[in-house]
Amino acid sequence: MIGLVLVLSGMASAQQVEVSAKAQDESVAVGKPFSLDLTMKVPYGYYVEWNEFANDTLSAQIDILKRGDLLRTADADSNVIVQQQLTLMTFDTGYVTIPPVGLTYAKSVEDQLRMKAFTDPVQLYVTTITVDTTQAFKPMVPPIEHPVSMKEVFPWILGVLLLVLAGLVVWYFVKHRKPKVDENGEPVKGPVIPPYTKAIGDLESLKQQKLWQAGKVKEYYCSLTDIAREYIEGQFKVNAVEMTTDDILKEVRELRFDEKLYGKLKDTMELSDLVKFAKYTASPLENDNAMGDMTDFVNDSYAHYQAMKAKEEEEARQHA
Repeated sequence: MIGLVLVLSGMASAQQVEVSAKAQDESVAVGKPFSLDLTMKVPYGYYVEWNEFANDTLSAQIDILKRGDLLRTADADSNVIVQQQLTLMTFDTGYVTIPPVGLTYAKSVEDQLRMKAFTDPVQLYVTTITVDTTQAFKPMVPPIEHPVSMKEVFPWILGVLLLVLAGLVVWYFVKHRKPKVDENGEPVKGPVIPPYTKAIGDLESLKQQKLWQAGKVKEYYCSLTDIAREYIEGQFKVNAVEMTTDDILKEVRELRFDEKLYGKLKDTMELSDLVKFAKYTASPLENDNAMGDMTDFVNDSYAHYQAMKAKEEEEARQHA
């Protein structure tokens, strides 16, 4: 169990450095702590640079649970003995080897030449936990209640307070934020898409979805008439979104569009009602024409609106 290693150096020396590693038992239980005693003997005046064991393992099989204090003593031959006890654990079973441990030293503190002595490997036999199957099953031990300390609770309290504080700050700035105003003192609103631009974009998007080609004819006509309603309401100030088809057509008639243009809207809206409410099966040609007629209505009615607006502005200038 004890390995002695003679230090090899480039200079002959009658003095000897000895290292050893000794486990308290040759057989240990799996998952149970056991001790390993490390000892290094050097001549008086030598410098020992003890291994701090930066990792928590000695090998892939051996874990370090605890490092004991370094103990320094002297023997009758003026040698310095440095000792440390490691508490180890392994979860492997069968024969397990503790690898050699390298301990560094020099002939003096000023000596830049560092030498290392290695312990012999230590072999242990790791036994499994014996289960007595003749005994009755014991009840499960309930969780042990442990009082919560202020140290454990404080980070949570701090986090909640910071979250509440952040919410109050956001609420304050939102409540007291002044709205942006224009040169006339009116609130500045976000960009508004003109009804005509929106309607043309929505029609193109609906066309690309190919709803009726996929058998979704009713959804196709619902979307088509919704686009028409929103456009008529936004462009001509008619409450078309809330109106029936007959009421919409009555209001649009008052706008004095070309009869052919009015007919395109009327045919599309009435066909849509037949599909949505009377379970009418429209032909592919009717579906395709409905998109074309509604697009023509939006384009031509907007052109009519632009012409009427220009005429009103001209008449206003003449009477000015």
